[in-house]
Amino acid sequence: MPHSYTSINIHYVFSPHDRTCFDSVDTRKHINNYIRGLCHNLGCVCLASFVMPDHVHLLLRIPAKMSVAEVAQKVKGNTSRHLNTMPERNGRFVWQEGYGAFSCSQSMLEVVGTYIRNQEEHHKRQNFQDEFLSLLQRHEISPEDS
Repeated sequence: MPHSYTSINIHYVFSPHDRTCFDSVDTRKHINNYIRGLCHNLGCVCLASFVMPDHVHLLLRIPAKMSVAEVAQKVKGNTSRHLNTMPERNGRFVWQEGYGAFSCSQSMLEVVGTYIRNQEEHHKRQNFQDEFLSLLQRHEISPEDS
């Protein structure tokens, strides 16, 4: 076969260090747009994204030439550098060291994309910590495995 064909869909979840909040809706939209543009520049297809005050969800189709960890590192690193250049920033911004990365089959893309786009409604019923633990359980990952 002369070509490689891949469909690597990853649902990323990560949060700011010390759960620093993105209080402003405008800031959240700015971060979301910046991340989407960054993902495009990395060769990823952003299928869904949402920035909550205390965490981010991304559903990306990543290129075969990049690892899951490399995409997370580049998105988080470039975004934190960008945020630290913003004049209205008070203090240094950093992401938490870790992240969640969950594989997503083609058949579940619409379901996961809708889940991501409806984060505000979802978090009226469940906080981020419980949501993240639920994602770990759903993917049969123990928090102690890290």
